[in-house]
Amino acid sequence: MKQKNLKPEVFKVKASAIAEAIEEFAPLCLQAEWDNSGFTVGNPKAEVSKALIALNCSLEVVREAVEKECDMIITHHPLIVHRPCLSILEGDLRSDAIMLAIRSGITVYSSHTPLDKAPGGLNDIMASRLGLVDVSVLGADGFSRIGKLSRGVSTMAFVERVKKAFGASKVRTSALIGGKITSVAVSSGGGQGAISDAVRAGAQVLVTGDVTHHNFYCPEGFMVVDVGHHFSELPAIGLLEAIVKKNFPKFVALLSEADKSPIFYL
Repeated sequence: MKQKNLKPEVFKVKASAIAEAIEEFAPLCLQAEWDNSGFTVGNPKAEVSKALIALNCSLEVVREAVEKECDMIITHHPLIVHRPCLSILEGDLRSDAIMLAIRSGITVYSSHTPLDKAPGGLNDIMASRLGLVDVSVLGADGFSRIGKLSRGVSTMAFVERVKKAFGASKVRTSALIGGKITSVAVSSGGGQGAISDAVRAGAQVLVTGDVTHHNFYCPEGFMVVDVGHHFSELPAIGLLEAIVKKNFPKFVALLSEADKSPIFYL
């Protein structure tokens, strides 16, 4: 007698339970006043069976979630960033992403600045990837970190270390400084606001992203390395996956293949 083909067991969990696990690591109370972390679309009470994890909740990512039959998207950058959202109109990329998620029954959750600030979060990962020791919080807002290299390296050797650590083929820098680099500050995403704190704390270099023209003019003995917003925060994907897998080992969590940097270097 032939056995019937049994469907594989589908493990479901409430979206709110996944959010609670993430918030245990990166509490929402850490988020900046302007931020919009948390649920932005869908039903937090819904039972979900598959999540797509990405850095951004772009239209391409939502389409990928639909294609892969995911009923939850977990991202670093919120789908709706600014409050209030005054309009959702067809033809606008963000609006189209919101409408597709709603039509497809997808719940969207994001951990943005809480994941930046949390102990063991993005800025600590940046420091670890660069091999910093004696790492401490830099500045009153808690976003940035400062630490030491166990052995000083030349400026060009450090720039190459940054590229390798974050998978960037190119970086932007201010004028290179002389001597050996030993003191390094990091700030994930658009962290040029940490320049003053880094200089005051004695850092020789700040590694961050989104540095604007005038902030490349640096005081003597200090420089910035702009690795790009995308590359500095790319570790968020692995971090979110690790949190979900640790708390829900049977839950299916996929890493987005459609989530790419929107910036091209030609």
